Amino acid sequence: MFNIFINNYRRKVKQNTIFDSTPNDFLIDHNQVVTANAAESTLQLKDIQQAIHNLPEIFRNPFLLYFDGFKYHEIADMLSEPLGTIKSRIHFARKLLKNQINRY
Repeated sequence: MFNIFINNYRRKVKQNTIFDSTPNDFLIDHNQVVTANAAESTLQLKDIQQAIHNLPEIFRNPFLLYFDGFKYHEIADMLSEPLGTIKSRIHFARKLLKNQINRY
């Protein structure tokens, strides 16, 4: 119980909350005040989709199946490839995407 208390305490300390000294003693969360820029996120999403589309087909198909929620062994069965091959192709697809997206 002591360790759970310490872990929860440390987790709460890291959160961006402040104490409001109004009579109701509410905790105010800073993250609720932030508004998202939809135009910027749409542009980034288009860039990511374009980067995925530009992947070689050998990497794109396993990556998209994995992204859709399939397990490694299910993808290997669908594509009739060894499990290790599927894992390495997904790994290389991630590396290629990371390199392409870091350019922006």
